[in-house]
Amino acid sequence: MTKKNKNIGTHIILILFVIITIIPMAWGVGNAFRSNEELAAMSGLSINTFIPKCFTMNNFTTMFSALNFTKVFMNTLFIALTVTAGNIIFNAMAGYAFARLNFPGKNIIFIILLATLMVPLEVLIIPLYSTLRDLHMMNSYSALIIPFMANAFGIFYFRQFISNIPKELDEAAIIDGCNQFGIFRRIIFPLLKSAMVTLGIIVFLQQWDSFIVPVTVIHSKSKMVLQVALQDLQFGLYSNDYGVMFAGIVVSALPVIIVFLFLQKYYVEGISSSGLKG
Repeated sequence: MTKKNKNIGTHIILILFVIITIIPMAWGVGNAFRSNEELAAMSGLSINTFIPKCFTMNNFTTMFSALNFTKVFMNTLFIALTVTAGNIIFNAMAGYAFARLNFPGKNIIFIILLATLMVPLEVLIIPLYSTLRDLHMMNSYSALIIPFMANAFGIFYFRQFISNIPKELDEAAIIDGCNQFGIFRRIIFPLLKSAMVTLGIIVFLQQWDSFIVPVTVIHSKSKMVLQVALQDLQFGLYSNDYGVMFAGIVVSALPVIIVFLFLQKYYVEGISSSGLKG
């Protein structure tokens, strides 16, 4: 098989994957603009499966009024951006320490840190709840922010990235009189742009889609985040109003899609340049 034929086969497979991905998305977006009557009458597969016969914005109007959507959206955005910024700063500093500094127990601590990656959040939810309760942080933004300002994956990711930066840059900075913090701030941190964008997208997506922690520790409607609000929409007054639920899904997914489309260049660059250096 020639190289050209291999490329054609690869492109066909990729196109099929794109189609499989886009079909449910297009169906969901189309349903967000349908009336419940049209949704109930749908059958078979046709162009109207994806394009409504009669467009309506009533689903979005109802959703905004039912959820106090502006407040919920801003809560979620504030928490996601704050946690993302914290992860970039603290994970980068910790990653620098593991990549460049020598201190007692460094390798053991790093192995323990990596081991925590195998523990799912669901296992930690009860001790997390108990800790937040004892610290009187329940039903507050800090309960959703402080425990997640750093994570093991982010530290590991920055360590791998920094390990690939030549140490000669550090040595040159030391000759110029920089201390370790100066090296990190002036030399290393500016070189982490693609890594910061990559980790930032990952953390932002995690926080934007976070459900189990907010539903456990937040009880006030004024502090509710998007995924919990959509859950209330699904099982509350609008449980049979499928158009409203589809509208909520579309609006919740839109910011994530926009962020990724604008930053995908840096995301791919960060993934490809982080390496697997030990």
